[in-house]
Amino acid sequence: MKGDDAIITVELEGRKIKVPAGLTVIEALWDTGHDVKRGIGCLSGLCGACTVAFIERESKKVRFGLGCQKVIEEGMNVIMIPCFPCRAARYSLEAVALEKLKELYDELYTCNDCRACNICPEWINVAGVMRAAMAGDYEAAAAQVTDCVMCGLCASRCPKNIAPHFVALYIQRALARERPSPPNLESRLEEIESFRYDGEWSRVAAMDDEALREFCTAMAGR
Repeated sequence: MKGDDAIITVELEGRKIKVPAGLTVIEALWDTGHDVKRGIGCLSGLCGACTVAFIERESKKVRFGLGCQKVIEEGMNVIMIPCFPCRAARYSLEAVALEKLKELYDELYTCNDCRACNICPEWINVAGVMRAAMAGDYEAAAAQVTDCVMCGLCASRCPKNIAPHFVALYIQRALARERPSPPNLESRLEEIESFRYDGEWSRVAAMDDEALREFCTAMAGR
């Protein structure tokens, strides 16, 4: 058990059930014998795979979050949300460019700023990002989505079938292609392309388990 020894009652995936207090939604599902595999990734709030919808006790408002982060509470009603189907434009990374945004995601420009998409578990102002993107202020749009975990909850609420997370990802990629690479990255790529480390990698690949452990320990202490 996690947390204290208290037992609470929650409605989990449509069933009222008793679970130890202090568990996250994912842990509560596992504790009650649910074989949860799909929708589980990092368990650290980074991958966005474990989206959930929940209503807290005596509340009327449905809220959204990540199952690996949301701690269950007495009287909570919570379900896992499957991956929401939304369109991701197909394009070559080599051809990414900001001027192609309207061609690839023309639905973006039908946004009426209803703000239904502002349900982000990372507290991103998704509607603000879409407004900036439509106005061509791509730097402002990209700056607001650095914490996006690509969970797709915003797309699930959009009446115009916009996938804000995919739009924002395209903008980030396009901006990255326009910027010069950091000097240290360019230097390292040149070293790799010149096979500078081939001898060292060959030596590491030939090590047995004990030698590899010693090598890794020594490198970690540098």
